[in-house]
Amino acid sequence: MYFSIYAGSKSPLEDRFRAIRAVGYDRVCLNFDERKLDEETSWENQVRLADRYGLPIENVHLSGAGMTAVWSDTQAGDDVTQRLIDELRRMGELGIRTGIAHVTWGHKQPDTRFDLGLARYLRAAEAAERYNVYLALENSVYPEYVHYLLEHVDSTHVGFCYDSGHENAFAPGENYLARWGHRLLAMHLHDNDGKNDLHSLPFTGTVNWARIMGQLKNTALFARDGVLTLECGIAGDGTAMEANFAAALEAGKRLAAYAETCGGV
Repeated sequence: MYFSIYAGSKSPLEDRFRAIRAVGYDRVCLNFDERKLDEETSWENQVRLADRYGLPIENVHLSGAGMTAVWSDTQAGDDVTQRLIDELRRMGELGIRTGIAHVTWGHKQPDTRFDLGLARYLRAAEAAERYNVYLALENSVYPEYVHYLLEHVDSTHVGFCYDSGHENAFAPGENYLARWGHRLLAMHLHDNDGKNDLHSLPFTGTVNWARIMGQLKNTALFARDGVLTLECGIAGDGTAMEANFAAALEAGKRLAAYAETCGGV
């Protein structure tokens, strides 16, 4: 089993890579959100640090802000589509396999131009195939948009990123893994109170881990590739930060063991 976690950016980035390696994670996930990047957190520097600390990159989170515009007949929709395509190209140049994209952003209901959104994501699918990378579409607030895309984008280079916290807080009536587990390319495992996207450690909130792990253990990403990825908010610095990364890893190991006793639903 490989355990990976998002490095985050709430303290000096190299300190976080050092802690992730010291605690015992096998892989790392990176945040490539263009709004938040500076010299320290540039794509190139994050990749360099991952290599320095011997942490293969499991996946990267691509820019999310503005993605709701994909569904509207606006210049902003064209712009964020081109941004996504450019980021897929950069992934290919840096040798990164999987990028994760929100299909909506924020709590505002998107426009319902499904045809236009689909046309734009078909362009992104073509780019993923051209650059030999994989695009994982993440569930967020409004489930109908990710369902629509996964139903209509028939590409082996496009799949699903399951976010347990988003399902629990925003769409508790959904069962994304039952529907899209066969196309799972990435996962974001974290907990919350069922109301807010808190990115808490597993087993500290109301997420139904019995159901989720029972389903995850039957996916290729978990069963064949042996990947378990946490997206917990890790705070602090120095020894406190390292202790928090360690607590997250213990929660991840508990999830992996829990999967052995859980039946799929």
